[in-house]
Amino acid sequence: MTADAPGEIWDWAAQKRDTDFTYKELMKESGLEPGTLITLDLQFLPSETDFDEDALVKALESFGYEVSVYAEEEDADEGLFTVEASVAGVPFTVDDIWKHEERTTKIALARGYAPDGWGFWDPNEAGDEETDATDD
Repeated sequence: MTADAPGEIWDWAAQKRDTDFTYKELMKESGLEPGTLITLDLQFLPSETDFDEDALVKALESFGYEVSVYAEEEDADEGLFTVEASVAGVPFTVDDIWKHEERTTKIALARGYAPDGWGFWDPNEAGDEETDATDD
């Protein structure tokens, strides 16, 4: 599910199915009640050679996302950086997660990036560990 070629159409139905599946699995595993407020983190990687990191960061911030940029160990030598958009206070429901995933994916695709997964901070767990939900 990549949009590497100019004009390639994004498979929104497949992305939504992945989100639905992952949400159902997390409901079983996490014990979180639907509606529990989480901090949702959405990760994006460059998918085109003409990606625009600064434009992506600015656009995500304009929609109220807290944005961080970092290099994964395996990507550091290639100069590829993950852009992560975080938003607090998201109800743990598939519809609320999808709303943010769809919005941020549209923003990212327009700037040469594609989703790389999402995760969240579980308020029921001690410490600062985050649950990794997907790796697209």
